[in-house]
Amino acid sequence: MSITVEPRLAKLFIVEENEDVVPFIIRIRGIKAARTRSVYLVAVDNSWSMDGAKIFYAKQAVLQMLKHLNPEDYINVYKFNRNVTRVIFMENINNAERIAEAVTDIKLGGGTDIYRVLEHMLNDCVRIPVELKRNEKVQQLESFKMILITDGNPTVGVKDESRIVNMAERLGKHISLSLVIGVGDDYNEKLLMEVAAKTNGFFEHLSDPTNMPQIVERMVSRYKELSAGNTKLFVRTAPGIGIYVYNRPTFNIAGGVEIDVGDVYGGDVIDVIGEFIVPPQKRGKVYLASISASYVTSEGKSSMTETVSLSIPCLHSISPDLLEVDETTYKAVNAMRMASALAKDLYGDLSAEKLEKAVEELLNTTISIDRRDLYARTIDLKSQLEREGLSPEVVKKLVALISKILSGRYG
Repeated sequence: MSITVEPRLAKLFIVEENEDVVPFIIRIRGIKAARTRSVYLVAVDNSWSMDGAKIFYAKQAVLQMLKHLNPEDYINVYKFNRNVTRVIFMENINNAERIAEAVTDIKLGGGTDIYRVLEHMLNDCVRIPVELKRNEKVQQLESFKMILITDGNPTVGVKDESRIVNMAERLGKHISLSLVIGVGDDYNEKLLMEVAAKTNGFFEHLSDPTNMPQIVERMVSRYKELSAGNTKLFVRTAPGIGIYVYNRPTFNIAGGVEIDVGDVYGGDVIDVIGEFIVPPQKRGKVYLASISASYVTSEGKSSMTETVSLSIPCLHSISPDLLEVDETTYKAVNAMRMASALAKDLYGDLSAEKLEKAVEELLNTTISIDRRDLYARTIDLKSQLEREGLSPEVVKKLVALISKILSGRYG
């Protein structure tokens, strides 16, 4: 078994003849893993605004990540301003000197065209597997991983956000994992968060460019061994039971929904979080759904997990001494619910007062569910919010926190 699927309900029972909402977590764990062969697609903004520390540490991040990759890995490096240029194409990691020379030689220019660099990477994701089939010396690659570094808004080419996000979604069908880094204070954090989400990854905000190598190193070191590729959850609900998922798109299938989880790495913990909408029931054991997952093993074989049935007791009435909820599960669902609501408010009415209340609740939630990675981010955000109010820096840190929560990934 390469992965496990562990469903948990936040409510311990429902009450007879009442419509109810039952929050749930479906936790996917990467168990058995094997080292994979990957192509890293690294795009570095080389517009004039990247001058100084930004471009220096962007280059350092690319050079230092080479030390942490597998010998079988390959790298593409793109520089983008008003033009997009492929600096390195399908270079094996062992050719570090050649890669270093090309990266070091990147010069600055005018403009920022995010759409075209995404388009270039998409074209290469389509082209590379075809070329590999013609070259018997190079074995098939297991994954593409993307790193995008920028400090600005799209200023040339396609500027329409919906078209850029659509291009990212097309690219995301080929990308195993991504890291999108916004540097400084003059970029569109909401756009970058959506690009990260559509390419199966995270958005990170950096006000200090010196932290760039560390962030990139953490990503490439953490996600090297694959447990399961192309993982899909199947939740088949009982007649009349509805389902809503907060942090993954769902697709209707016979009897339920399919949820695209993507690639699961060794040691990965990925939470798919949502709610069952349960119509009034009679007393007794109520069947909610069956849950299973399909995936491709690290050896390239298609496999399925065992099907898990999910039920909940339906009681005649509530006794005062009965515990109603699983606190840890309930709070984890609530954190996801808040992140989802905040993500929507970024495009509407987000006040400092509303944010302070949400951050305080997230702070209490993340420590109680032992999410230290999220707690550290939240306490930093709270401190800065108290000092600065709803400043651009605070909003960017908030968006990075939302991106992390909505990914469902731990660590």
